[in-house]
Amino acid sequence: MRPALVCLIAFAGLAPMAVAQTAPQPATAPADTTAAPPAQTPAPAPAVAEAPAAQAPAPASAPVVADAPPAPPAAPTDPAAIALLSALETVCIPAANGGDLAKIAKAAGYKKSGENYVYKQPGFQFTVLAPGSNPTQCHIDLVHAVYPEAPAKPLVVALHNWAAISRSWSLYRNDKSVDAAAGQEFTTRSWEHSADGKDEALVITTVRKADGSPSRKDADTSMMLYSVSKTPA
Repeated sequence: MRPALVCLIAFAGLAPMAVAQTAPQPATAPADTTAAPPAQTPAPAPAVAEAPAAQAPAPASAPVVADAPPAPPAAPTDPAAIALLSALETVCIPAANGGDLAKIAKAAGYKKSGENYVYKQPGFQFTVLAPGSNPTQCHIDLVHAVYPEAPAKPLVVALHNWAAISRSWSLYRNDKSVDAAAGQEFTTRSWEHSADGKDEALVITTVRKADGSPSRKDADTSMMLYSVSKTPA
């Protein structure tokens, strides 16, 4: 501590001499160390919300179009096929469902022949057989033209369109068989339907010789059968 105290005293003694030898300097105003306030930035103008752009109206939804039902089958053009559908609807169905066959057949243009009823036109002949002990069945023997495409083709097509296409009946048989003993070929198609407490069946069979040739020299023979019965409980 002592050397430090001596040096401090010596430095204090020399100080007046240094002041006397130094020319007085004009006083200098102390620098203003006060920082200027920062320039104020004008506040931004408040944002003005833009009006939403006008939106185009949404397009109207296209109407849902249900699938169109299938077009009905074309009406037959063959005269025998047209007459057969008429016989089914105006004779067989009402007669087998309890109608008076004599009155129904007469109204449809059939003529009584023995116990049966006959409708004859150029190119074909239909014979409605007496029901006998089966009043819920209607049996028609058909004599018609020979069709080269297939046995009784326009008649079969007309019945198929009537039953399977227009009324959703089930196709039950579609076959051909030969009875060698009888020397006959049978081409059969049949349909069935159950609804409203009853079972219905419709059959058409064309009979030819065993070799497939027409049973007559210039005509084919077929039979149509319609039957109805109550559905078992």
